[in-house]
Amino acid sequence: MKKIIYIFLILPVLAMSGFDMVKVNNALLSIKSSSSLKYYSSNKNINITKKLNFTSLEEANIVIFPEKNDNKKMLIVGSYQELRMNKNSIGAVYLKKGRTQIIFVDERLKNNGLSLPVVFQKYVITECQLNLVCLLTLL
Repeated sequence: MKKIIYIFLILPVLAMSGFDMVKVNNALLSIKSSSSLKYYSSNKNINITKKLNFTSLEEANIVIFPEKNDNKKMLIVGSYQELRMNKNSIGAVYLKKGRTQIIFVDERLKNNGLSLPVVFQKYVITECQLNLVCLLTLL
């Protein structure tokens, strides 16, 4: 009986939790490139800062939360599983236990001529960390 009560108390709190948009905006603004980055997102429910250069899907370099897999563009996906499966994704922004998680893959950033400042290196992982077999060989 206590478990049911806890579920009804915790469920509304989790339903109201969302992305920490300040954290997400700062991470996206910190991506550095030799050329000007252009972004596209079809998700209007996410309040991303106007400081990012948003444009049409055709002109964008980076697509945030794509509705379909676009093989030509760099992607920031909405789950860890999508990050593992889609090699065009340079990063992921998702919720885990009600907290905003931001991950960028170092090799994918470098292959696309992108980098992050030292302050944001806490969000960077290696390609090996996405692969269980590779992680087992490190042990």
